[in-house]
Amino acid sequence: MATQFLVRHKEAELIVPAKPTPREIRPLSDIDDQKGLRFHVPMIMFFSYNQFLDEKNPVGVIRDAVAKALVYYYPYAGRLIEGPSDKILVNCTAEGVVFREAIAEVGLDQLRDFMQPPFPYSKEFLVDASDSTEILDSPLMLIQVGKTFRLTLASSSSSQTFAVNPNRISCKMVTRLICGGLVLAIRINHAISDAVGLAQFLNAVSQISKDPSSAPSPLPVWQRWLLSARNPPYVTCVHNEFEVEENSNSSTEPTILDSPLNLVRKCFFFGAQEIKAIQKYLPPNIPYATKFDLVTALVWRSRTIALQLDPEEIVTLTHAVNVCVSKVNQLCNNSFVYALELVKKAKHQVTEDFIESAIDYNVLHGKPGYSTLLKDWILSDASRTGIDEVDFGWGKPIYGGIMDGGQLLIWQFIRDFEIPKEMIVWSFQCACLLQPWKTFRRRWRK
Repeated sequence: MATQFLVRHKEAELIVPAKPTPREIRPLSDIDDQKGLRFHVPMIMFFSYNQFLDEKNPVGVIRDAVAKALVYYYPYAGRLIEGPSDKILVNCTAEGVVFREAIAEVGLDQLRDFMQPPFPYSKEFLVDASDSTEILDSPLMLIQVGKTFRLTLASSSSSQTFAVNPNRISCKMVTRLICGGLVLAIRINHAISDAVGLAQFLNAVSQISKDPSSAPSPLPVWQRWLLSARNPPYVTCVHNEFEVEENSNSSTEPTILDSPLNLVRKCFFFGAQEIKAIQKYLPPNIPYATKFDLVTALVWRSRTIALQLDPEEIVTLTHAVNVCVSKVNQLCNNSFVYALELVKKAKHQVTEDFIESAIDYNVLHGKPGYSTLLKDWILSDASRTGIDEVDFGWGKPIYGGIMDGGQLLIWQFIRDFEIPKEMIVWSFQCACLLQPWKTFRRRWRK
């Protein structure tokens, strides 16, 4: 049962880089501006109580550090614009980001059971600004930070308005909780940054928050043109990861966006014990497999079985640029080792030529999006981005991950905050049709 609590929001403020920054227009790569990456990603992090939170003003510390970090990451303070041939560019205008503080009357311990996607209080901890979800001429990042006192630093509600035009700002929000902890919620425009880039920015903010006179290390390097199509572009590999025209125009194939009320979204956590249990099924000819490979293969197979698809249907699993392809009957009727071998094979096929071919394919075919068909599955591994190392001076986060998952498998981390020993686990969110969910659940209990 969800916990009810009161949230008081303060006025939003515009934070610009602490020093003058270059006014210029910088290009995105042909990977960055593909249609499959034109969306916003919301995530949230929780920090437990630390005495330094009482000694310092965490909101002011983060506010000042963001302004100083934007000197080095000044494209984040700009806006995306559209150039020739549907090319997205970054207009570095130094318009700044929006920072909002709020107070939530809830303890961090009351939120513990909800620290997984889909997070039920996303609107309290990361409130959307009017028209701020557009890709062009909209905020590139929205952050909300707060201290846990039963107070929350949240971002606006429907009854509040921005003091500045929300279409011309990037938003950062802060949340404070009465129990003395801290909540940091972020929404990032994926076209400007992936999880690795976001982690680098947050670690830069955390470095500066602890040493205001320091420069972040490593310094950001903007060389997006290195991931541009060859001239002339030419495709040398098969690319099943992109949505083909016949699928995009199909009216019969269900997509992940169809009938959302008929979909069940569940989050599963894998710790050392769960990984060890899966490893017992490895045959002698596969003495080793990474945690990522093990869980990916297991979930892909289980999800496909639960969807009850046509046995002759072709299903795909897309991770970044590598893709696994299988017929439904082969994936479902074979053991999970079959899926594991497909995952391992796909990873080994990702060469420099494959990546260049994917970029060229993207340009030649009008920047297609990734497949949104329900039968296909897209996942992202954020376990090694460094987000779990963010420390503003009062300790590392006890939880970090996305607020919502869609059909993505997103790796997250959670630290037990009741015992001194640190426990890192990986989690994923999976979407299944409502009725076949019972099948999926039974297979997991075995």
